[in-house]
Amino acid sequence: MKRILIAGPLDTTSQAFVRQLSKNAMLDLTVYTPSDVALPAGITGFTGENLDEGGLSAAMLDQDMVVALAPTIHLTEIVQTVITAAQAVAVPRVLVSRTDDIEDLPGELRAAQRTLMASGIVADLLEGLGSVSAMLGVAPVPAEAVPLLDEQRFAG
Repeated sequence: MKRILIAGPLDTTSQAFVRQLSKNAMLDLTVYTPSDVALPAGITGFTGENLDEGGLSAAMLDQDMVVALAPTIHLTEIVQTVITAAQAVAVPRVLVSRTDDIEDLPGELRAAQRTLMASGIVADLLEGLGSVSAMLGVAPVPAEAVPLLDEQRFAG
């Protein structure tokens, strides 16, 4: 079983992603988020700020991987905090996924990439939750099909 910490703010899309991952019996999930959110049964949750290195390090204990969700505007700060915390507790792999599609901060992206490359940890900077799923090697759970027409109502 792979132990994964998901750290960062959880909007509606991120919460749906966590619910999908929670259905995978091969994953043991822990969530570290600044807001109080409802989590599926079986997921350990911690509430703490993204830049709280101590709280983040504590949540990272015994994790195989950390998935950090970060907005582009604070990407460099969050990457530095995540890397420092991961180094302190020897997390073997870190994935950082941007939670937005802001493209007009190329300096922030380059600085975050440099920090990850210089960390000495296996780390990747990803775009979106689909990329995270691919790196985790899990397929998203397909949505339930909803018929376009109610066959009984339109029959005959």
